[in-house]
Amino acid sequence: MRGLLGFSAGRVFQLVVIIIAGAAANYAASAVGPLQETMRIALALTDNQMAMLQGPALYLPPIAAAIPLGFIIDRFSRARLLVIFTALEVLGSVLTALAPSFFVLLAARALVGLMLCAIAMNASALVAEFVAPNQRGRTIMILGVAQIAAMSAAFALGGNLVAHFGSGPDGWRWAMLGLAAPLSVVFVLTFLVREPLRIDITPRKSSLRSASSELWRYRAMMLPLSVGPVVVGMGYMASLVWAAPILARNFNLPPDRVGAIMGLVLLVSGVLGALLGGVLSDLCQRTGGPRRTISLMIGLALLQVPAGFFGVMPSVLLVSVLLAMLCTISYMKGVICAALSTVVIPNELRGLCFGVQNAIGSALVSVSPVLVSLLAGRIGGPASIGGSLTVVCVGTSLLGATTFAFGRGYFPQRTGPVH
Repeated sequence: MRGLLGFSAGRVFQLVVIIIAGAAANYAASAVGPLQETMRIALALTDNQMAMLQGPALYLPPIAAAIPLGFIIDRFSRARLLVIFTALEVLGSVLTALAPSFFVLLAARALVGLMLCAIAMNASALVAEFVAPNQRGRTIMILGVAQIAAMSAAFALGGNLVAHFGSGPDGWRWAMLGLAAPLSVVFVLTFLVREPLRIDITPRKSSLRSASSELWRYRAMMLPLSVGPVVVGMGYMASLVWAAPILARNFNLPPDRVGAIMGLVLLVSGVLGALLGGVLSDLCQRTGGPRRTISLMIGLALLQVPAGFFGVMPSVLLVSVLLAMLCTISYMKGVICAALSTVVIPNELRGLCFGVQNAIGSALVSVSPVLVSLLAGRIGGPASIGGSLTVVCVGTSLLGATTFAFGRGYFPQRTGPVH
């Protein structure tokens, strides 16, 4: 293993734990997905209320907290912060299951969403410390594969738990508690992570203001890195929320079948997307540098346009294939963007960089599920969810491609200091 990864088995173990913790955050955020229809019926919630739980509740809190979190991640022990963030993630998941009202549900999901942001930034910053710049694409690829596998597991396990506990008033609560149980194991594992020796680092700034001033030097690259991937990802995030209800409503599929389909789609597309993203990211870095990587992002955004039509397809097979295509491209984009950020942004600014990206991303992504439900209400109600989802997917993919195209010229052809 030392020959393959370049460091000892002990450090490999710690890296594996970090990746598992990063994946668990995505698992926790996805846990409501397979329970969505059962929750909605049991609690007499509307589509807009479910969209609030799956969109703004998860992604609005990081708007205010992501930048301070990034600053903290740069200044304090990332290993100890991982323990704290994971503990809060467990708390939010349990509170979701026990919530007595819609407003408590909102608060619980907000805590889970905030920890999704915090753990994602912290895990990305930690894993980047182990490897050289031209290997980070593949390292973050492994993190991406684990995150998608965890999301797939949440849908598959959640669908089976709902089928087991039934559709009664408390069935979804027991299913949610069952989904929360593995998170406690991850929390225990995080105590085994030790702070690695930070590499690729220059003397740190002593305040948020001075660090922000330093990051401002990279603003021409930060804009496409922060806005472009998120705009493209808005359709993907809306799809994660509404794909399961589309399958249930349009084709009358039971919860366990929907969970199985979603779990398989997410697993296959996640593994494939992360693998392709990691390999292509490192290939672009070696052969053409950051600018070639941005060119790849433009092409991926355009390829996502036809996949956005999955919501109006007439068969389960076509819905599944196009949804898998959209997810695969989205996962590729996520890995490539994260790897590129670690290449063009210095180590001592990466936490703050991820914070800015998450703040901007949360502001945009949080509205996508609600945008779909509001648009459906305008054009025909719940039966029009598929059509409105297609409009959002296609429109955001084109807008994201345009953002990458405008920012491409600001990226160097080879990695080097920014002047």
